[in-house]
Amino acid sequence: GGRQGGAAAGGGGRERIQVSKVTDAGVKKELSKKLQAVDGDNRQEFEQMADYYAIIRTMEKLEAQYIRGSIPPKIYEKECQVLIPRFTTLKECMGADMQNPATAIPTFMTKYNIKAPRAANRFAAGVPATVSAGGGEDSHRIALFVAEAVQGFITLMDSLRLGMTAVDQVHPLTADVVNALNKMAQLPPDFAPKLKAKNWLQTLSAMRAAQILDEDQTRQFLLDMESSHQQFVHWLSTPAEK
Repeated sequence: GGRQGGAAAGGGGRERIQVSKVTDAGVKKELSKKLQAVDGDNRQEFEQMADYYAIIRTMEKLEAQYIRGSIPPKIYEKECQVLIPRFTTLKECMGADMQNPATAIPTFMTKYNIKAPRAANRFAAGVPATVSAGGGEDSHRIALFVAEAVQGFITLMDSLRLGMTAVDQVHPLTADVVNALNKMAQLPPDFAPKLKAKNWLQTLSAMRAAQILDEDQTRQFLLDMESSHQQFVHWLSTPAEK
């Protein structure tokens, strides 16, 4: 079977089949090689990983379609309402380190050299973008700003974790986070993640481009960005005052 555009299939039937069936043949092949060599509990674990991968890839594609406006919001919402509970059920069968989507998904997907920041954000938020963005005419634009902010946080945290800590490496990434958060008028003016990112941007602006953050600075910066990212995702999943 060729690649079907997930949610774009129409006509009666059960929508749940469309997007949910999208899988990545390459990874399925890779995992099936491993499956042949194992049995019992190990086999089940690999099958779970293959399903986990497929659901994340599917959600990432669905989010991209929604942001581009190539899928109607109602179909997008229906597909999300299928994928989110499936993901929740699947992760409950996995280890403790797989329970927080905001951190588990990026860690898991880097094994396959693939980023899925939109899927990580959506599963962590636990609701479709049409709900967290409040629906309406501007929901596409808001969803785009949300995706930019999430991508910004993840790229910056990856850079810090990989030891890319020269000022001229992290300054533009920090500016991306600040700019994305500034575009979101719904955020409270004293929103802690926004203030923390701005403070770090000011600190970096006062340093020379060639300077490198020391170990304590890097650890604090990463801690601040991890907590800010989690707080941002929590804000997205809380329907009040948006």
